[in-house]
Amino acid sequence: MKTILIAAAAVAMALPASALARPHPDYHGDRDRYERDHRGDHHRGKDYGKRHPHGMPPGQAKKRWSRGDHVPRAYVTERSYYISEPARYRLRQPPPGYQWVRVDNDVYLAQTQTGLIADVVLSLFN
Repeated sequence: MKTILIAAAAVAMALPASALARPHPDYHGDRDRYERDHRGDHHRGKDYGKRHPHGMPPGQAKKRWSRGDHVPRAYVTERSYYISEPARYRLRQPPPGYQWVRVDNDVYLAQTQTGLIADVVLSLFN
């Protein structure tokens, strides 16, 4: 019996310390997320602005595009997103083949065939 205990102790001492330490089952390798989720205030919805983009929980943060990106096809195929009177909002007249498209409070000058963004005006409707 003593021989088995001594052998087990010798094997345990030969292993590196990291092999013996086991993370919490919810850890999954993302230390920041694990700590945020287990602080307690995360689940009560407090202070999202410090941890999440645009002050919203993950998955609900709004997408902002920039020049060279493409807006989704629905925005350039449906005329309800178009700004019919760009001069009213101090926007220049769009060139042929382009249209000013409103997405939430942002406005994009997008090509009507491909959705390619040529210009961006953020927070125009705030």
